[in-house]
Amino acid sequence: MAGNVSDFMKLWTQGDAGSERKLQKFLLAGLDKVVQGKSDVLAKIPVGPPVSGPVVRWMEEWGYPSQVTAMLSGNQITFSGNLFGQGITAEAVKKVIRTGTILERPSDGVQVKVSSVDGLTASVAAYGNTTLSNDVQAVGWDIISEVWSDYRDASDPRSLDRVFREVGTQIHAETFEIPKTRKNTKYEIIANETEHQITALLEKLRRQLAYAVLRSRPYHDGTDFVYGNKTEEPTMCGLCTWPIMTQSEFSNPNVFMNKNASPITKTDLDNLARHLWLDENADYNSGDWWIVCHPLTHQYIHDFDISYRRMEKDDTNIGFHVDTFDAKIGKSFPILSDRYMRPDSLILVNFSSTSYGYFANDKMDRKEIPTQGRYQRWLISFQTYGVVIRGPRQNLGMIYGLPTG
Repeated sequence: MAGNVSDFMKLWTQGDAGSERKLQKFLLAGLDKVVQGKSDVLAKIPVGPPVSGPVVRWMEEWGYPSQVTAMLSGNQITFSGNLFGQGITAEAVKKVIRTGTILERPSDGVQVKVSSVDGLTASVAAYGNTTLSNDVQAVGWDIISEVWSDYRDASDPRSLDRVFREVGTQIHAETFEIPKTRKNTKYEIIANETEHQITALLEKLRRQLAYAVLRSRPYHDGTDFVYGNKTEEPTMCGLCTWPIMTQSEFSNPNVFMNKNASPITKTDLDNLARHLWLDENADYNSGDWWIVCHPLTHQYIHDFDISYRRMEKDDTNIGFHVDTFDAKIGKSFPILSDRYMRPDSLILVNFSSTSYGYFANDKMDRKEIPTQGRYQRWLISFQTYGVVIRGPRQNLGMIYGLPTG
């Protein structure tokens, strides 16, 4: 690694392979590592392997639900709502409900046993010494188990369908130029003008990457998001964009909560954690779960339960700091505030299911552009792919519409 200004300029102007490697290490010290050091959120998002296509695709499947939406009337129960990420269909019901399935209504413990299924309706009978009572409206019914015996033949086999999800890539680039007179002029405090200008430019690129990984939205043609070669200037998908995309498939306001400029409360965080687990099958027993917010939102969290706190006379610190939220579902979530985060939003995210990375052989590139004058011009660029999050509905929830002032 270069150790002084002389070494720095030698590496910058030479073009052999060894100098190129040292230059990248010196300029960026690993671009992702430098950025992560300045952004708490990016420090939690793993850098994935390089890719060689303009679109990153992966297959994903919806897990079997633990609850269905249905309405009981007499000895008939009618299913509604959504299953497997889309409006409920008779085919989807077959993958979840069949003869012998036992359902329980959580509100009062009434259990029913399915005797036959016809489309979106099933015939049922009371089970387990409970008495049937009609639903006023469609409610959630838990799928308890299925009655089985040694002599029952297998019927209605099940399988899960898979879908593709994808993210695109984005080029980050800056140009740098310096006239020979300024390059050779010594300024107070600034020992080397070229090094100073390049450092400032790289800081700007690092900040752009931090914002992009958190907030970038893909190009939208008015109907769909467009990735890769389908648009001349593609953009990647940021972490905070994923809830917008998944909620467009079908909405769940319990995990995509609009506060309409009202301050965040403990109840909001409790509800987000509970519904992400209850409605979307989030697994809090595995992964790396964090609450991520802007410092302004963290300010409101610092004041939670402030009237119940006390300070001793020998305390030398003023103010309170909250770095963990203990949810009522029995899980604790560390809180991460980051200035690159959207001020109006808070997310609950499993970082172990996320990653971003670089295009193959394009982690960092600099190219000198020939000129006719007494100045040097350079192009600095690199290309990244968007945030890959596996199981976005299960691993990411958002509260938005928070105060920004």
